[in-house]
Amino acid sequence: MKFSARLNTKGLTLIEILVSIILITIIITTFFSLFIQSARTSKTSEEVVDATYVAQSEMEQIYEISRNGDYNSGIDEIRKNLRYKQLTSTNPGEQKFTKTIDGLYIYLKLKKHTYPGMSYLVIEVFETENGTRPRAKMETILEWGS
Repeated sequence: MKFSARLNTKGLTLIEILVSIILITIIITTFFSLFIQSARTSKTSEEVVDATYVAQSEMEQIYEISRNGDYNSGIDEIRKNLRYKQLTSTNPGEQKFTKTIDGLYIYLKLKKHTYPGMSYLVIEVFETENGTRPRAKMETILEWGS
């Protein structure tokens, strides 16, 4: 008796189906992790851009104040017109301020420069009130009354 072995090519075996499902799952999982990481990066980038915009806007307003007056009148205008709250500073010749805009905490530091009529300006924008890592930071030197 001869047995002829025939291969059944009309269907798939259970093992072939399981292997294909496992491969598809691995591929989809890889792409999902890339999409999730991309979404996180995009959100972080958006937060940094927003914080930078806020810092730049505040920098421009303070620059305009510095062009139109002296240091002491500028301090008053920062408090009154820009609505900054003045903080106590331990360093002489240094003024610190804080303000909240759209849930972002802005810390501003003015320090007198060694040249008369000039001062350092540092603006930091944080997501939390007592944040340790700023989302944006800008620095410049202002010439008062120029």
